[in-house]
Parts: sequence; structure tokens; C-alpha cells
Amino acid sequence: MAGLEVFSDEGFVGTTTREIATRAGVNLGLIKYYFGSKDALWRAVVDGVFSALAAEVGGVEARDGEEPEAIEKLVRSAVRFIGHNPAFVRLMNDECKRNSARMRWLVDRHGRPLYDQVVALLRRVKRKGLVPNIPDVHLYYVFIGAAGMLFSQAPECARFTGKDPTADERMITRHADAVVKLFLARS
Repeated sequence: MAGLEVFSDEGFVGTTTREIATRAGVNLGLIKYYFGSKDALWRAVVDGVFSALAAEVGGVEARDGEEPEAIEKLVRSAVRFIGHNPAFVRLMNDECKRNSARMRWLVDRHGRPLYDQVVALLRRVKRKGLVPNIPDVHLYYVFIGAAGMLFSQAPECARFTGKDPTADERMITRHADAVVKLFLARS
């Protein structure tokens, strides 16, 4: 999605609808007609990427006793999604570092429901001793960082290793394996 790529590369302030139209190969007038403003386009882009994330990750709830499998599914799905959509993490990192109206909208609309769902599952596996007993917020951000940093920093990783992690399915799978092992000692 051209809008996601440009917003993640340039930030909201640095992005122009003209640049998005050019990258998408559409007439600028279509963007103005369908979205009206850059802010409305940004919101549509964020809604779209979170819909795609929800479709990939699915529900993260588990019946009693199925928590390890649910964590593994969550990790593998999240890593696969981020590996294929590194612009998602770059956009989140850029927008969520400022206390802005866009950050508040993003967190209230998408971030909070995801956070609550993931933390509820992490609490269940913590109670069973399957993950470290550390405060929820820290465990959540360790998970987010572990799942996404490799891909949001893909150019740096490529410089270190000679491989673009977003272009190598085996590397995406191996990263998912590593994050699963990090979160589930049994793996």
C-alpha cells in the first residue's frame, strides 16, 4: 500500500498526497475526492493496516490449557505480518513517539484493544509460569520489540548480514522461532 509506505518513510508531516498518488500510480484528484484530506487518508491507511493485521493474527484468546499454543500462534502470525509489512512498525514507531492527536486516535481505536487482548493472554501464561513474571507493560513492549525491530530496521540488518530480512521467508520463519523460544521456554 503506497500510503503506508510513504507515511512510514516520510512521517505524516513530511508526506504529501501528491507523493502518495505518484507512488500508487493514481491521479491526485482521486485521493482528494475519496479522502478529502491528508488526515483522512492517514486514518484510512491506519484502519487498513490494522484490518490486515487482525486478519493475519486472528483471535489471541485460548481455552484453559491452550495458552502456549495461542502464544505461539500469536508470535508466528505477528512476526510473519511484520516481516511482510515492515512499514507498519515504522509508522507505529514514528506516530507513537509523540503525544499528538494522531497518536491518541491510533491508540484509542486500534492500539488499546490489541494491547488489552495480548496482555490478557500474557497474564494467563504468566500465571502458569510459562513466561517471566514481569509487569504487563514491560512484557508487552518486549514482545513488540522482539517481533518487529528486525524488520523495521531491515536496512541496518542487511548491512550487518548481507540479507534483507523482509525479503527472505526463511529469515522471517527463523525470527518467529527465536521469538517463540524467547517467550516460551519449552520451545
